Amino acid sequence: MDSRQLKHFRKIVEHGSMSAAARSLGIAQPSLSQLVRNLEASLGVELLMRSARGVSATEAGDRLYNYACRIETLLEDARSEVINVGSRPAGRVTFGMPPSISMALSIPMAETLRVELPEIQFCATEGMSGHLREWVMSGEIDLAILYDNTGLGDCMAEFLLTEELWVYSAPDLWPFKTPPGTPVDLRDVIAQDLVLPSRRHELRKFIDQAARNERPEPIVTIEMDSLPQILSLVARGSAYTVISPAAVFGMVQEGKLIGSPIRNPSLSRKLYLVRTAAARITAATRATETCCREVVGDLVTRGFWQAELPQTE
Repeated sequence: MDSRQLKHFRKIVEHGSMSAAARSLGIAQPSLSQLVRNLEASLGVELLMRSARGVSATEAGDRLYNYACRIETLLEDARSEVINVGSRPAGRVTFGMPPSISMALSIPMAETLRVELPEIQFCATEGMSGHLREWVMSGEIDLAILYDNTGLGDCMAEFLLTEELWVYSAPDLWPFKTPPGTPVDLRDVIAQDLVLPSRRHELRKFIDQAARNERPEPIVTIEMDSLPQILSLVARGSAYTVISPAAVFGMVQEGKLIGSPIRNPSLSRKLYLVRTAAARITAATRATETCCREVVGDLVTRGFWQAELPQTE
């Protein structure tokens, strides 16, 4: 069984007729019939059912047809990638990010790719971590940033950075004895009126887990599954929140929010860059991964993102 036989068999199934498939392929019908007989003999199963209306695939034939389609796609992809080696990466890349990460990363990445690799069509999409996990595993998106690298099947996950979470307040309602920028104990943070996402979100689960041994439990007066709305409530003085400094850098610079790192314990979490295994990896996907790492490194180095990068040997 070779690629030529599979291609011809696929045409027969798609046309539902030996004669129509023969015309499409430009070969004699007897030759095509002999090809099917050879395939059936080598595999030991019947692949086609013949009737007065034409031919249709058996269950075994359906399975072979699906493999034939996948193999032809792989061969076309291989040919395309080999031919385009050395050319500039091009094509659509879909990148999923949690909202807090998107606030910091999506615009710098879009601008960098637009200038340096304009042939790449960058599509950033926001979603809850659970949704992003499903999408990247199914191949619906090419890349994702996740907080957990377990249970990802054949997806490739690379450690990206470790970020800190801070507590934030409106400038005129700072609730702690120590000044902004000075570490605050977690016990004091969770004693404040907080606005946080619901327990469906990874951020909320992380905060609840960190505060599990503290008394009292976190006072969550408002649950809001919208990052812009959370930040608006905090800036208006309605509550306090815990979030990554990268997500609020602009509001801090504008004087709308003030914050402090959290200690005893500190709230830090790892981020992973995840690549799907369910779709073809293109040069554009790899170039976008490289761009992501470079932009993240630049944001951390310049102090826009309070985080630690992986140690390089």
